Amino acid sequence: MQRPFVLFSAVAVVAAVACAQGSDEALPSDTSPTAPAGDGGGAPVNPNADDDHDGYPAKNDCNDSDPAVHPGAVEVCNGKDDDCNGKIDEGFDKDGDGYATCAAFGKGADCDDADPAVHPGASEVCNNKDDDCNGKVDDGFDQDGDGFTTCARGMTPADCDDNDPGVRPGAVELCNGKDDDCDGQTDEVAATLVGSLIAPINSHWGLTGSASVSNGWAQLVPDAASSAGALWWVASYSFDSFDVTATIWIQAKSNGADGMAFAWVPGSSIQTGAGAAGFGATGLGGFAVAIDTFQNAGEPAVPYLALVDGTSANHLLRASLPDVRDGLNHTLRVKLDAGQVSAWVDGVNYINGFAIPSYVPFTGHWGFTAATGGLSAAHWVKDITMSFPNGQGCVP
Repeated sequence: MQRPFVLFSAVAVVAAVACAQGSDEALPSDTSPTAPAGDGGGAPVNPNADDDHDGYPAKNDCNDSDPAVHPGAVEVCNGKDDDCNGKIDEGFDKDGDGYATCAAFGKGADCDDADPAVHPGASEVCNNKDDDCNGKVDDGFDQDGDGFTTCARGMTPADCDDNDPGVRPGAVELCNGKDDDCDGQTDEVAATLVGSLIAPINSHWGLTGSASVSNGWAQLVPDAASSAGALWWVASYSFDSFDVTATIWIQAKSNGADGMAFAWVPGSSIQTGAGAAGFGATGLGGFAVAIDTFQNAGEPAVPYLALVDGTSANHLLRASLPDVRDGLNHTLRVKLDAGQVSAWVDGVNYINGFAIPSYVPFTGHWGFTAATGGLSAAHWVKDITMSFPNGQGCVP
């Protein structure tokens, strides 16, 4: 019983070996490429084939259906491993923010690969950049639609109020409590008060003494002896520099008196100063530029222009004038520039940059005053324009 069994086993082994030796294509090696996915597990790929004709066989080419993909190819940003080094789009995320310079793998392209803060989905900030790579720069930072964003862009300055289209760089500054032109100053405009003496009178005007208002004019004193009055603009200012212009009128009288003045005085309490030669301005502190039409002892011929110390009543400087006590309109302009006073009458400069000794800027109010003594003449003023630097020029 043993011999038949041995003979059958030997024959079976020989047959198995013979079958194996005659079937190389049926038993490919383990390193041979497998068929591409999706072919239903059909015929295996020939490792030496070069289907894309790029000069690289399938066993070395990581994508033998694309002639641009093979070892040594130039890597480009396209979501592929172009050079078959196992890495995709290497060198196209230089800022390390996780976004390449091309759209790939469901991510948008990085529009600035030198800035890790710039990439699709980043928060947009106002910095003159397209932070979120949506093709818009600083979108959402011009809410009022005036063409200016809340940050400077190149030579274009920033909008200081993005909720108000009337506020932007280059806008016209108005007297409204706002920095309309975004220059860092509020209401740096002249307080143009022309017409403000016409009823209803601007509430910032204050009258003292004999002063009254009629038809756009303020009569400081009537044609009456021993009278004094003042028109004050009731608001607080720092008197370092200003420029004021007004139309004045003095009654034509050969023996009229005494004079009128523009005064800037400390404090907020409005009142009338000393009468007669005090022009209604002295005794209040501060300073005044006065037109004197009565010659007191030791004084030059009248009329003359005088810079007056409002505390001591001393005349710091005098300059002769043509006759202005003539019942005609004349223009008085007074300018203070860092403690230096200049004054004009009818456009002629009579005081030019006179430095007030030891002048120290102070806070107070300003206005026009006049007074008479034993003689009389009416004094009027209108069309007052006042300008201050640094946002003091108006009171809304």
